[in-house]
Amino acid sequence: MDEQLLSGGNTHAAVARVGDTVRRPTGAWTPAVHALLAHLESRGVAAPQALGIDESGREILSFIPGDVIWPGHVELVRTEVALESLGRTIRSLHEAVSDFEVGRDARWSDRAADPSGSTEVLCHNDLGIWNLVRSGEEWIYIDWDLAAPGRRAWDVSLALLSAVSLMPSTGVDDARTVRRIRAFVRGYGADTFPLDTLEVAVERCRIEALMIEVDAARGDHVAQRLLAEGHANTWRAAERHIELKRIVWQAALTQ
Repeated sequence: MDEQLLSGGNTHAAVARVGDTVRRPTGAWTPAVHALLAHLESRGVAAPQALGIDESGREILSFIPGDVIWPGHVELVRTEVALESLGRTIRSLHEAVSDFEVGRDARWSDRAADPSGSTEVLCHNDLGIWNLVRSGEEWIYIDWDLAAPGRRAWDVSLALLSAVSLMPSTGVDDARTVRRIRAFVRGYGADTFPLDTLEVAVERCRIEALMIEVDAARGDHVAQRLLAEGHANTWRAAERHIELKRIVWQAALTQ
């Protein structure tokens, strides 16, 4: 069966579609991630299904049909109705993993892991709109290979950064940004939404930039490409922007 290379990732090795499946390189984290995906399936949560390993040693995942939000369908997630729905989706993910039993020998990727060492929730760790698919009436997150334990705020901060969005290039005024954040928080549930999410968003931006810069200096070719393309500068600009706006936007988390 013919393979179709899939585009869109900044850091992943080649990913291919084969029929109704996706084939991806494996890592030490693959067994734990496949167990996690099986758990999500057992809880009725929409996510890719883990279907095993192919003859080339790649993992086999079910292909999720629909519109990948970034870069061509960003408008689908920018309304307050959509953001409230997305918040509910992420809350359902966090509730579904709350009883997932992580074995002592489970190994997770550290590429996007929360540096705090928290085990509050098993995070997806890359809840950006580049991993978000609108499939029918559902929001579905793909690319679970970076999953690892961490803070709830660590996970939801990236969703806010990319979906609301909190990036300086968005050009949305503070009042509208606050309404968008409030919609997301309503969906997730104000009772559980972490009040330090904006502070953690600043931290995430700083760490994303630093990882690119450090890895590039070490000779990592992917990081060098990202640095040349300006990704570290984008994260640094976002860090400054959110720090500047954080006090104003914080009202959305407390009202």
